[in-house]
Amino acid sequence: MKNDTEINKEWDVFISHAFEDKDSIVRQLVDILEKLRVKIWYDDFSLKVGDSLSKSIDDGLLKSRFGIIIITKNFLSKKWTDYEYRSLLSKEENGTKVILPIWHNITKNEVKNFSLYLADKIALDTSKMSINKLALTLTETIRPDIYRSIKGYFLFKKLFENAKEGKVDFGELKPQKEPQSKLSKHLEVRARNIYFGIGQVLDSTIDETIFNYELDLKPDREIQTWEIMNLCYLELIDKHQINDFHEKKAIATLLIGFSLGQLFETDKLSDDKQLELYKLWEKYYYDY
Repeated sequence: MKNDTEINKEWDVFISHAFEDKDSIVRQLVDILEKLRVKIWYDDFSLKVGDSLSKSIDDGLLKSRFGIIIITKNFLSKKWTDYEYRSLLSKEENGTKVILPIWHNITKNEVKNFSLYLADKIALDTSKMSINKLALTLTETIRPDIYRSIKGYFLFKKLFENAKEGKVDFGELKPQKEPQSKLSKHLEVRARNIYFGIGQVLDSTIDETIFNYELDLKPDREIQTWEIMNLCYLELIDKHQINDFHEKKAIATLLIGFSLGQLFETDKLSDDKQLELYKLWEKYYYDY
């Protein structure tokens, strides 16, 4: 959980970099992190000759929880002192290191020529990982909540891809024909509320929907799950003003999959919206 200091900070992370490196790595990294919903501050941290590195970092940490430093030949050519490097990389807040160094197009020996201290610090290296992997690794530290959502989403996807098809003899399936009990007025109101949301894109009438709940041994639990699905459905279509029926149906289908621990494939919804939908499901899902 974030403490009060972290909550008051406007940005998740700032990126300190040499002005010359903005186009070679910074913009691309920022673009990926922003797509992952990480809040980034970087325009004010393009450093030029004569700028104070330590002052720039201190300013960044006033409004950001973490700082990324892109260490390149251009960055090191600014000729900051070893004292500034030491001061920079030793910064902590609440016992946590807050400066995350990245080496880009530079070797350890080249870094040593500028600062032995800097060369001895653990850093991410763009020569050893893709820019996408780099962004995910940073997100794991900066926003572990987002990272867990992404990890869960791709775990679902992997499970789906590895699933084996099987045949089911539907003649062996014996559906329940008699209701377990009649829904209470309270549960019926909740069921009708769901029907006039997500239920509008499903293939059941209101009477069929209520009857199906009554077949369940624990209709309150089933209705609870559908209420969460309904909330995710309505929130996503409201945010993006989605009116297309097929896109709405794809959202409902994905949510049914999430509730079953499965990921259904669809080409009706962009990958970004699918990931956003999964994050909503993870945010609102709760169990008894």
